[in-house]
Amino acid sequence: MSRVGRARALPGLALGLAAVLYSSWLIGPLLNPAFGLLDGYASELAARDQPYHLVFGLGDLVVGALASATGLALAWRARRWPRWAWWGLLAFGVATALDGTVSSMDCAPSADARCARLAELGALSWRDQWHSVSSSVAIAAALASLLALLMSRRDRRASFRWGLAVAAVLLVGTAGTLVELTHPDAALGAWQRVQLLGLSGWLLYAGGVVATQGDTGS
Repeated sequence: MSRVGRARALPGLALGLAAVLYSSWLIGPLLNPAFGLLDGYASELAARDQPYHLVFGLGDLVVGALASATGLALAWRARRWPRWAWWGLLAFGVATALDGTVSSMDCAPSADARCARLAELGALSWRDQWHSVSSSVAIAAALASLLALLMSRRDRRASFRWGLAVAAVLLVGTAGTLVELTHPDAALGAWQRVQLLGLSGWLLYAGGVVATQGDTGS
């Protein structure tokens, strides 16, 4: 592969790796048996009082670094709709890196009654309270990026249909998670995992767009 070919393939590979690492919640039950595959928030695995929290926090940090670096590199070269997609990727990366480090949760409210009570009283640290902000920014940035990608792929039917499928999963998961936040029950973890699958799908889709279009500014 030529140097030009490698340069074009690298962003796609970086986003593919980010998608895989963003699915680290799948190994959560193996490292932290207190959580089942669909229990509570995935972010609770990185809460600072949980075993192996550094593993999940590091995963978010690496995903954030990959997404930020790729988004920034592509945004400078892109035109029109793709540019907004890559700026959204950059914003997602920064917010996700913060999720796993500066704004990681203090404790896991779904597994710790005392933690849940402190959260209700607003008695947790500012870092924990900012976690909801950084997470919300990450989701909003991903949705904006995916919308921009869809706008840029309208004339490519197969790619556009795949993007719509990813958008459907992400939107359904996000809507379900928001409903569960207002009327919480045991389904919260399931809906959030659908949302996370949608986010990983978006990263893979973005990587595919970069790898197949050749000119990231089209």
